[in-house]
Amino acid sequence: MIIHKSNNVTVFQSAVFQLNTTVVATEDLILVVDPGYLPYEIEQIRIYVDKIKDDRPIYLFFTHSDFDHIVGYGAFPDAKTIASEQFVTNNLKGSQLQAAINYDDEFYIVRPYQLEYPRIDFMIKEDGEQFQVGKTLFNFHYAFGHNHDGLIVTVESENLAIVGDYLSDIEFPFVYFSFEQYGRTLKTLKSIFEKNSERTLITSHGTVTSDQSQITKRISDSYEYLEFVKIQGSGEQFEQFMEEKKYIFSTIFRKRHQDNIMVYERECEHS
Repeated sequence: MIIHKSNNVTVFQSAVFQLNTTVVATEDLILVVDPGYLPYEIEQIRIYVDKIKDDRPIYLFFTHSDFDHIVGYGAFPDAKTIASEQFVTNNLKGSQLQAAINYDDEFYIVRPYQLEYPRIDFMIKEDGEQFQVGKTLFNFHYAFGHNHDGLIVTVESENLAIVGDYLSDIEFPFVYFSFEQYGRTLKTLKSIFEKNSERTLITSHGTVTSDQSQITKRISDSYEYLEFVKIQGSGEQFEQFMEEKKYIFSTIFRKRHQDNIMVYERECEHS
C-alpha cells in the first residue's frame, strides 16, 4: 500500500516487515529504492513505475544487502543499479540470497523470476560521493553498523534522505555488524538533518516523517538504545524499555536484543 505521496515521491509499504519502497520521479529519471516484498506488492510498484516513467531511465538503488531489500531485483531487469562497493564485494552475498530463498520456501512464495543477488552498474566507492543524472543530484554517505555495506542517499532536488535500516519508529537499532560504526552513522544522520531541516526522512521500516522534532527523537532513541545494550540491560529492564518506546513486536525484538548484546560483547573482546 502507499503510505506517503508528495509531488514526486511515492512510498509503498509491504505487509512484510513494514518494508518501505521509495519511488522518486525527477525530470531526469525514476529512482526505485529497495523494492519489496511480496510478489503482488512488487508487481504493483512495477506497474506504477511503468505508468509514470515515460521515456525516463529507471535507476534501482539498494541501501544494503539484507535479504528483504534485494528480492525485488528481478522485477526491474531494465534498470541501472546502484549500491556500495562493499555491497558488490560482499562475502555474505550467498547467505543473503539463501535467506531470501529460505523465506520464500517457508511461506510458499512463488515469484515470476528467479531470485539472484543484484548485479551493480554503478558502485559508490567513497563516503560523500556524488552521482548526477542531468540536473538530479544524489549524495551518498556510508551507513555502516547495521551491516557492513549500507548507504544513505540524499536526493537534493526533493529534500529527501533515504536512510535504510536506521531511524525507524517501530524498531530499535539492529546491530549486525558494529556498535562503533553504528554510532558513526548516527552522527552522519544528525549532520544531514542539521544542515537541512527541510528534509523528509524515509526509513526502510515504519513511517515517513518531515517533522524535525520526530527525527531528532528517533536519533536520540537510537543513541539511548545503544547505551542500554552497553550496560547489558535485559529482563525486566528491557521490557520496560520496549513499553516506554512503544515497540510492539516483542517476541522477535527480544531475540534481536539478545543478538545485539552478543555482537557488542564480541566487539569488546576484539577491541
